[in-house]
Amino acid sequence: MATSAAAERLGVSQRQVQRLIETGRLPATRTAGDVWVVDALAVNALARTRPERGRPWSPTTAWAALWRLSGLDVDWLDRRTARRLDDRLASIDAEELVHAARRRASVRRYRASESFLAELDASVIRTGARATEPSRFALDRDLSRVDGYCTSEVAARLVRDFHLAEDPRGNATLRVAAAPSSVMEGRDTMPVAVIAADLAESLEVRERSAGFRVLEELLR
Repeated sequence: MATSAAAERLGVSQRQVQRLIETGRLPATRTAGDVWVVDALAVNALARTRPERGRPWSPTTAWAALWRLSGLDVDWLDRRTARRLDDRLASIDAEELVHAARRRASVRRYRASESFLAELDASVIRTGARATEPSRFALDRDLSRVDGYCTSEVAARLVRDFHLAEDPRGNATLRVAAAPSSVMEGRDTMPVAVIAADLAESLEVRERSAGFRVLEELLR
């Protein structure tokens, strides 16, 4: 789908579509004529969501919210700010949370050789369908793809070492996190609220539904 058609479908400007591409919310590729083509499934999935309200949180607040919902301590906010965040979390629903926390990372999608998937998976902090617990999400883990968080430096190395090719429907998703250091240290899998938020942004209906359901449970 051309960006002009995507803009019309979403009711926004083409510049806003470009920003969605830049932040990873809309998978897109460049044609031989250097024109952006947007993934139509992603556009339709975004169009079905409720219109977004308010400005998204800063990355540090977004990570704090998902950490709090996962029952974890937040060591990068002072007590007063943490209390205000708790009050905000008590007043929003899952769709508002997903919008508010969307600046937590930029999303980059690639196609990787299946022979590299295991090693690539071990190099990131797992999330989304790659990290689901069936008892919690009613979804089996998808071992056919990689989905995980990393720093920008690690992402650049992985693209180079594993010969990753950009592909909006690829089998490897790298989420370059704008996160406090304590979020990224010593983990091989993200906490439940992060997994749920990433599922809620999936192009797959079952994954998206599971993510929103778990977020609503956590918010309650």
